Amino acid sequence: MSASREKKKRFEERSDGTEKRQVRAKETFKTKKRKKLITGIVVAVVVVLLVLGLIFNSNLFYTGVNALKIGHAGYTASDFNYEYYNTYYNTYTNLSNTYGSYASMFLDTTQPLDKQQYSEDQTWADYFEGQAIDSLKQMTILNDMADKEGWELSSAQRQEISSHIESLKSAAASNNYSDYRAYIRALYGKGVTEKRLRDLLEKTYRASYYSQYLNEKWMDSYTEAELDEYYDSVCNDYDLVSFMTYTVNAQADEEAGIDAETAKAQAKDTANEIASARDKAAFADAVYRFAPEDQKADYEKEDACLRRLTSPTGISNTEWRAWLTDPARQEGDTTVIEFSTGYYVLLFLERNDNSYNIANFRGITINVENDEQLGEITDVTRAAAQKTVDDILAAYNEDPTEDNFAALADQYDTSGENRAGGLHENVVMGQLAEQAVEEFVFSGAEAGTVNTVYSDGKYYITYLLESGERYDRLIAKNLKASQQYTDTIAAADPDYPVSKTFAFRFTK
Repeated sequence: MSASREKKKRFEERSDGTEKRQVRAKETFKTKKRKKLITGIVVAVVVVLLVLGLIFNSNLFYTGVNALKIGHAGYTASDFNYEYYNTYYNTYTNLSNTYGSYASMFLDTTQPLDKQQYSEDQTWADYFEGQAIDSLKQMTILNDMADKEGWELSSAQRQEISSHIESLKSAAASNNYSDYRAYIRALYGKGVTEKRLRDLLEKTYRASYYSQYLNEKWMDSYTEAELDEYYDSVCNDYDLVSFMTYTVNAQADEEAGIDAETAKAQAKDTANEIASARDKAAFADAVYRFAPEDQKADYEKEDACLRRLTSPTGISNTEWRAWLTDPARQEGDTTVIEFSTGYYVLLFLERNDNSYNIANFRGITINVENDEQLGEITDVTRAAAQKTVDDILAAYNEDPTEDNFAALADQYDTSGENRAGGLHENVVMGQLAEQAVEEFVFSGAEAGTVNTVYSDGKYYITYLLESGERYDRLIAKNLKASQQYTDTIAAADPDYPVSKTFAFRFTK
């Protein structure tokens, strides 16, 4: 190889090496730049996540931004949670009061609310959410109405809010919470502070008392003619009915050769026989004659089958209700109604149209003691109770005033009802257990009249007070005002559309 060619080759090799080094350097630069970019992105993402973590774990989405808009008003997640859990607690309390330990069959507090069905198309979580939103909407509407009217809570009503908060503080201490704020967070969720709670309570109380004010204003505006007309339109739901009823069960007895069909036919004959009675005494006598031997003792008293002054709304059997409330129904009418295993027999006695004045009175009940050895009331124990009654009446007659009677009630009453001065207010027919007392308080006797009756081991001393308003008109007042309230809220509803924001995810 010539010298020139060697030189050229070395130049080309050097050039080739330089290019390779340049390429490698360029690739290294790109790699470093890419790593730096990736590192920057990772750092940025970590920073964002840290910031979001701080935000999510703070109270921002609970108290700092609106989770819900209702019309012009915004509510945070903590506001919503307050209503949500209030609805939950109130519902479960009502279920517990009604069903006791069986409440968990309807609402199980140990299971997630969104895993339990309230209805076919709603979970309990859905139900509570809807109720909470409705409560917030009504609260908003009523507070806006109060603003327009310039209506404010009284000082006494505001004091109730402070008392409410104090009761929560006492509950916190009773439940071993050293910090009251932790207790209300446990009750209502994150973000509910004492200040926020007080604000919510003020709006809630204001809405409640303003609605009462509206109801009272509306009720005072109705004329007697309007009330009478309204009551006539709903009387079938509110007039009271008195009737006798007995159930004749068809009892098959294969050993005696009585199959189900034969038993049903015999039950029908018996029912028709009882239905031939046209008054209370005859009906009671027929029931006693046909009652099975092991049940006769239950029907010895004439009133054993009596349903007295019953509201139609309390009659679950629709056939009974339709027959009893028929305007053509007359005293002495009877009917036989078939059901799967027998027959019901009904005797209509009377219909009360509630056109009476509600009663107010003070009462003293004196129980007659049983003889310690015999375990029953004797002439001696009854005489002792009568002596107490005589002493009470003598003490009253020395100063025949309401105040004196009230003081005697506090001293002597043995009913266990713990009524101050034995006071009974706004009593309606069918409410009192003792019929003789009820007959007296609705007899039309003058206020201040005193009456004494004895029944079933008790003496009842009654002091009559001024009666209240007519009950049918009071029913109409309440129903009309309730309807007017519903209509008022419904009319305002379109101006209060509901919308949820991202922060609503932090509710419940």
